[in-house]
Amino acid sequence: MKTILLTSLLLSATLLANDNLAIADAPESISLTIYSKNLAMVGEKRTAVIDKPGKLKLMYPGIPSAIETSSVIATFAQKASLFSQNYSFDVISYESMLRYHLDKTIHYTEKEDSVEIKEGTLLAINPLLVREKNFGAVFTPHQVFFPDIPKDMAVKPSLFWNIETEAKKLDIRLKYLTKGLSWKSDYTINLTSDNTLDLNSWITISNISGASYRDANITVLAGDVNLPQPPSTRRVYAKRAAVGMAEGGNIQNEAFSGYHIYKIPFRETIKNKERKQISFIQKKALGYRKYARNKEAVYFSNFGERKLQFDQVIELENSAKNHLGIPLPKGMVRVYKEDKSHTSRFVGASSIKDIPKDETVKLTIGKYFDITGEERVTAYRETRNEKHISYEIKVSNHSKKTEVIW
Repeated sequence: MKTILLTSLLLSATLLANDNLAIADAPESISLTIYSKNLAMVGEKRTAVIDKPGKLKLMYPGIPSAIETSSVIATFAQKASLFSQNYSFDVISYESMLRYHLDKTIHYTEKEDSVEIKEGTLLAINPLLVREKNFGAVFTPHQVFFPDIPKDMAVKPSLFWNIETEAKKLDIRLKYLTKGLSWKSDYTINLTSDNTLDLNSWITISNISGASYRDANITVLAGDVNLPQPPSTRRVYAKRAAVGMAEGGNIQNEAFSGYHIYKIPFRETIKNKERKQISFIQKKALGYRKYARNKEAVYFSNFGERKLQFDQVIELENSAKNHLGIPLPKGMVRVYKEDKSHTSRFVGASSIKDIPKDETVKLTIGKYFDITGEERVTAYRETRNEKHISYEIKVSNHSKKTEVIW
């Protein structure tokens, strides 16, 4: 097995050897605005200590690999001139170090029990081939050592800025868009009786952006945002409606620039390759009605008959009168009900679109087993421009429970 030796001491020594390099500290604060379509806006505040004021390279580590680099907006509290920006995503790894040192000098040991470290030229990567310095022999070594780390290669994806400043300390605010972050609503309904239900929901956040966000202030935005544009440096004053609350985690919702935003009232850490769920809505004893519905079109034929199936539809009012009355983001609704033994059973699911307050929520959760129908055309006459059809529908309820047909 071929190995590589990279130590933190070597990394530190290499960075210190770079000509006038400063490194931004870890974020002091992070804000996330997460959209439903694989997009988020990130705001960060960091500090960098400048040992040698003047012209320097400033490293800003820990950027997500899915960042939209053209959306980056950097501002400095102290006077500083930003000349250029590089995004380094070729982070330190066995493969990247091999690629960088191809046709360059490396150090190696020949065999597993070898003590002597030799010098040679890396000729190929897969498989590893090295030319021995003194005699020119070509072979595959046991262990590889690299003499240095490239200046622009970091442990994590990083921004590198060429700047000029006389400040000893820079307070940095950074805004950017990144892909790889998204959110959705997940709802559960428990039918507690024939006319009341309990509603619970989660805000589900997925992160595959290539970075983690520690103790972030999180806001999610509901609504379809057009193609992403770089965020403006101007302050936007948007007309806002009255603020509402959802009981689950006291999540605030408010109208914002034609959309709705939901603010998480506490900080959360979202790690890379993680799915996090945050309690959103908890409402009890909401009124609803259930009915059977057939949405099939009339059978346009001059003969025959057909069997009909009926949907199970649950309908509730998203109103304050019904103890709800908040904007509901689109998402999946899963419905449960207890049987006679008080065992909860899954009875169906339906998706909803964004539903404003004071609108009706309609959920089609499945087909009735005991309600059947039959449609038969009794008369059919067709003219040049019209069709005249008479038909009859027979509905049968084979259960002992009275059902409403809508």
